[in-house]
Amino acid sequence: KDTSRHKNRFLTLNSGGRDSVVSIEALKNLNREMSLFMLNPTKAAQEIADQSGVENSIIVKREIDKTLLELNTKGYLNGHTPFSAYLAFLSELCAFVFDYKYVVVSNERSSNEENTEYLGEKINHQYSKSFEFEKSFREYSKKYLSEHVEYFSLLRPLYELQISALFAKHKRYFTSSKSCNVGQKDNTWCGKCPKCLSIYISLFPFLEENDIKSIFGKNLYEDEALKDLLMHITGQKSPKPFECVGTYDEILEGLRLSIKKLEKENEALPYLLQYAKENILSKSPAKPELLKAWDENNFLAEEIAQNLKTQIT
Repeated sequence: KDTSRHKNRFLTLNSGGRDSVVSIEALKNLNREMSLFMLNPTKAAQEIADQSGVENSIIVKREIDKTLLELNTKGYLNGHTPFSAYLAFLSELCAFVFDYKYVVVSNERSSNEENTEYLGEKINHQYSKSFEFEKSFREYSKKYLSEHVEYFSLLRPLYELQISALFAKHKRYFTSSKSCNVGQKDNTWCGKCPKCLSIYISLFPFLEENDIKSIFGKNLYEDEALKDLLMHITGQKSPKPFECVGTYDEILEGLRLSIKKLEKENEALPYLLQYAKENILSKSPAKPELLKAWDENNFLAEEIAQNLKTQIT
């Protein structure tokens, strides 16, 4: 097979989260020929696929070996699966088989930040979403898999906070998008995990009150039980949760923007924001430049990069 003749089209991974929405809409804006790639799609992923208007999808189904489930019941542990790495290999294979030149993922700049250090090594729960992995995988792919399939993350230059600001422009996806691992099977946000709190903080400054309540079902800033999680995702306690959460700096900036928004509307601050204002935010300077930040460590084609830059300036 002549792999130099892959069709000039994009295979875009759709997880059901707001990051997938932003990538899909960015490629639609550029009128790129695109299909969606989904692995055992959740209800959220299926709804986003339907709402996106993208006509074609490649859907892969996998099953867990029953032996593994039997071992789980006996107390054996699975260990951590580098899921994003697994998706990278799987989507690259599908791109090769079905003639797609580009594989598009939606891993962001925030995933580069480690969770903790151990024995002098930085430990990053999100390593297989990081730029370091992306670079290594591209090199490996060119050498051993396919010289002509291009794997890249469209959102690599951006922080989670910036992605939330872009997602806020696409209201029709608000109630469909889900990213909570705990509530994945039930298609809900649990409202109790680090990922829920991190995403809530990143979205709150950019959404109307009714919209954010329609997404999460309640105001997480009013939940006093989340204070310990808040301490961990802002770096006041260690380690940073082994979850896909924003960087310390952008979580702090999200809190500042949330406070600024409510104070501008002359509304009282809910518990977590009042606590953050009095006990956390005074320890570090504001970084409003994060909303317009751009990481040059990326593999975006020039036209895609320029289009994305216009949306954050």
